Amino acid sequence: MGRVLIVDDASLVRTVAKKAALEAGHEVVVAEDGQKGLEAIKEFQFDIIFSDINMPVMSGLEMVENIRKEPAYKYVPIVMLTTESNADLKAKGKEMGVKAWLLKPFNKDKFLMACEKLLG
Repeated sequence: MGRVLIVDDASLVRTVAKKAALEAGHEVVVAEDGQKGLEAIKEFQFDIIFSDINMPVMSGLEMVENIRKEPAYKYVPIVMLTTESNADLKAKGKEMGVKAWLLKPFNKDKFLMACEKLLG
């Protein structure tokens, strides 16, 4: 299975997503903001990243922009886990390399389907 990074300032979201990924056999690391997410990618190599957009310290899109500068993360799938469904924001995310958009509240099945589809 893969190594998953989950970045969200809401502890409930981190807990639900982590539990689902662990039950599916993935290794999981969680971070509560974009800055901590960036620190995690320097420590581990992830196969997929899930991130909220609106977080303190560093937003999800700022984190994506910084992640894409790292050669090892140029093609790693990034999924936004968010309440934001604005078309312009989605377009900006796509330009930055976001592969999918999972709207909150999400259920375990949708989370795992996104994970499995993008991990192949």
